[in-house]
Amino acid sequence: MKYKTINLDAFSVVGVKKFTSMENGGNVITIPQMWASLPGETLATLQELSNLEPSGVLGLCANMHDDGFDYWIAAATTKECPTGFVKLDIPAAQWAVFEITGAMPKALQDGFKQIVNEWLPSSGYQHADAPEIEWYSVGDMSSPDYKSEIWIPVVKTVG
Repeated sequence: MKYKTINLDAFSVVGVKKFTSMENGGNVITIPQMWASLPGETLATLQELSNLEPSGVLGLCANMHDDGFDYWIAAATTKECPTGFVKLDIPAAQWAVFEITGAMPKALQDGFKQIVNEWLPSSGYQHADAPEIEWYSVGDMSSPDYKSEIWIPVVKTVG
């Protein structure tokens, strides 16, 4: 898998969130539904709020538990949190940033599986205590050439 590592200082995201169950693979159904039902004005507000890297409208998996996690549709920003949105502070971290090519949501879902099942166990890194981030480019998300990224917070393992 093609990836790079970068370090980012602490930052905040502002957006909307929903608890997502992983039971019976429910997250692979509910997350695309969340994106599909996102009001256009919410998406426009998030695009206006985005003023930090990673830029644009993001997906985040945060507060992970055995039964699920909070899924966010958000933007990294230094701006005030508007009414109807919530804020999440992300700690400073090193990130493994993976390039993903392919139609959504399958390409992203397949990328996460490969990272967790293949790359992470053999990488010399372990998952750090921070959310996972999905970055989306502008373009046709159904295109086989669509570009996105998966950002995994990591720490180098000792040994």
